[in-house]
Amino acid sequence: MSKIVLILMGGVSGERKISILTGEACIKALKKKKYKVKILDPQGNFINEIRKIRPNIVFNALHGRFGEDGYVQSILDSEKIRYTHSGALASSIAFDKEISKKIFIKNKIITPKYFVFNYFGNQSIYYWIKKSKINFPIVIKPINEGSSLGVYICTKKNLNNNLKKLKKYYRILVEEYIPGREIQVAIMGKNVLGAIELRPRRKFYDYYAKYSKKAKTKHIMPA
Repeated sequence: MSKIVLILMGGVSGERKISILTGEACIKALKKKKYKVKILDPQGNFINEIRKIRPNIVFNALHGRFGEDGYVQSILDSEKIRYTHSGALASSIAFDKEISKKIFIKNKIITPKYFVFNYFGNQSIYYWIKKSKINFPIVIKPINEGSSLGVYICTKKNLNNNLKKLKKYYRILVEEYIPGREIQVAIMGKNVLGAIELRPRRKFYDYYAKYSKKAKTKHIMPA
C-alpha cells in the first residue's frame, strides 16, 4: 500500500498564489514516484479534514504567514503528524525578522543596522533614523512577511508614502540600505547545493522580480 502524502497548499497569506504553484509542482513530482497524493487548502478549521485523511506525512507547500511561521507546524505537532521542512520553533524564529536580527548580532554575524518602528509610538520615524545613525536611502519592511512583500527602498521624498502602505502591520523593521549583488546558496544538511546569482531589471529583487516571467530576471548558475 502506497503512503499517503498530504500537500498543504494555498492558505490565507499574501503568498497564496505562489503556494499553489509550489503545491502543483509537488503533486506532479510525487505522483511520478507513485505516492498517493491528497490536497488540502487550509482555511479556517482544517484540523478535522486532516484527521479524516490520516496522512503518513504532510508536505508543507504553504508560503508566508500561517505556513512558514510555526503556526501550522505547531498544529501538526499537536496532532502528532510528521511533516516536511523546519519545526515550529525554528520556523517561528526564522520568520520573525526582529528575532533573527538579535540572533545574528549575538553570534557576530554581519547584518545591516536597524531599528523597529512602532506606528503608535511617541516619536516619529525621523527621530529614530537620526538616533540610529542610519543614512538614506533606507529599507522598510514588515517584520513577518516573506517573498519581499511590503519591502520598500525609501528616500526622504517617498518615505511617508511608503510608510502609509505598511501601517496595517503596526510595527515594521527599518534598515540601512546595502546595495550589491543578490546571491543565494542552497544548503541541505551539510551539503552545499550551489550558488545562484539573481540579476533583476528592477530596483531590487522584489516580489514581481521573483515570480513574474515578464520581469525578465536573469538567473545565473553557477554565480
